[in-house]
Amino acid sequence: MGIVIKVPWRARPNFRFDAAAGAFGGFYSGAIFPFVAFVARRDLNADAAQLGLLTAAPYVGNLIALPFAQMISRGRPVTNYSRLLVFARLIMVYSSFASGSISFVWTVFAVQCLAAIPSPTYAAVIRSIYPTEHRGRLLSYARTSMAAGMMVSTFVAGWMFEFVSWRWLFLAAAPFGMIASYLFSRLRLPSDHPSPDDRHVVHFVWGAFKLLKEDVAFRWFALSVSVFGFGNLLTIPVYTMYQVDTLHITAGWLAIITNTAQITWMMTYAFWGRFIDHVNPLQIVMINTFLAALIPINYIFASQAWMLFPMAVVQGVISSGIDLSYFNSVMRFSTHTNAEQYQGMHSLLVGLRGVIAPFVGAEMAQSLKSHGGDIRWVFAVGAMMVILGAALQWVGLKHAPRESGI
Repeated sequence: MGIVIKVPWRARPNFRFDAAAGAFGGFYSGAIFPFVAFVARRDLNADAAQLGLLTAAPYVGNLIALPFAQMISRGRPVTNYSRLLVFARLIMVYSSFASGSISFVWTVFAVQCLAAIPSPTYAAVIRSIYPTEHRGRLLSYARTSMAAGMMVSTFVAGWMFEFVSWRWLFLAAAPFGMIASYLFSRLRLPSDHPSPDDRHVVHFVWGAFKLLKEDVAFRWFALSVSVFGFGNLLTIPVYTMYQVDTLHITAGWLAIITNTAQITWMMTYAFWGRFIDHVNPLQIVMINTFLAALIPINYIFASQAWMLFPMAVVQGVISSGIDLSYFNSVMRFSTHTNAEQYQGMHSLLVGLRGVIAPFVGAEMAQSLKSHGGDIRWVFAVGAMMVILGAALQWVGLKHAPRESGI
């Protein structure tokens, strides 16, 4: 109740459902997604390309989110969003019956792809239900609830991996995802929520592309986070290869390291949320991007699993910071009438790098291994791109909007 008392009265009903949905959704996600690449590699012998596919999955959804945003938002956007997540989580049940890496990877791919599609609708809903002056703080509270759920379930699942098949664990998590979708469907949009855009989808998408031309600040933001994101995603599938093949990490150690990141993630949400309500979120993006370079650098020097703890702490700090600062930056660029177009364009650019970078990184690692090289060179390339992205954000700050969109 302590958190609820700090919530403005007009936002409390929606906040309760949003926070509860976050907790159940976090419990569902935490028992499954930190382990999918590990299961694919250790138990199903997935190759580098398949690990790249797992990394790229949500970004394919982002890639096609823009044209779907208008359709999902028509009629009852909250209900449509919830139904799509229910459908994705039902598909996830099939992964427990997968007989090999191909069927497993493609099932997870479909689930994460579908779950990412309605991200512009989610952004528009959150913008409407939370007051502008408190949005960062309230969103951080809801995210903390989600992080708590993930932390608990990841810890439990990591321990249970030693005694129970991953198939049963994934099945046991499914009901929590369904409950989360139901709770989110109980959100009620305010009376001033803008009417659905009734333009043809081609005009809607073209209008989103025009934002890159017309909004200089948004163009710099898009360029800088694309460079950073490419460098970050380049390394993700290679992290799994390095953990399993070189560090010989166990499910227990993976859960401990993941929980370290999640505890830090949860603890820093409130800090970033309050900070973002008082400063330009683009500054928070830049700070967190510079910090993100420490993760691939840590992997370069790590020779044992316990040496990944600094990476886990930094990952937790920047996961909360980037999550909130990205969302609030896009909200600052946008207005009530074009929030979905801004978020849709941001999702499209996220998707473009997400469907290319993981495969580039996986191919680089595979090529290095086949020629007797060290796959840690991929981490070095990723770190340099992350630093370049942060430098571009620093330059782009001079174009930053001074006031939030209304």
